[in-house]
Amino acid sequence: MRYVARALVALPVAVARGIFFCAWSLAYSVLSLLRPVVDVLMLGGLIMPLVAFVAFVKPEAANGIPFWVFLLMAAGFVGVSIGYSKFVDWIEPPR
Repeated sequence: MRYVARALVALPVAVARGIFFCAWSLAYSVLSLLRPVVDVLMLGGLIMPLVAFVAFVKPEAANGIPFWVFLLMAAGFVGVSIGYSKFVDWIEPPR
């Protein structure tokens, strides 16, 4: 009888854990699919210093945007790209 009671308690816990791990794995899969899209920001971060140099040399080419804004954008692009990749690695579900 006690094994039946244990099974009745363990079954809802197992179902809840299964739903949790399925949701976790699905979220990880979707975020992993978006990783290459976010990694393209790294390329933008590498090109923005060149755009900042052009805006510094010829300010009228940037339509009034100061050159340092492009440097801030470069730092933001690189930071978001690296942070997203680290976050996706951090939430990887157990195997």
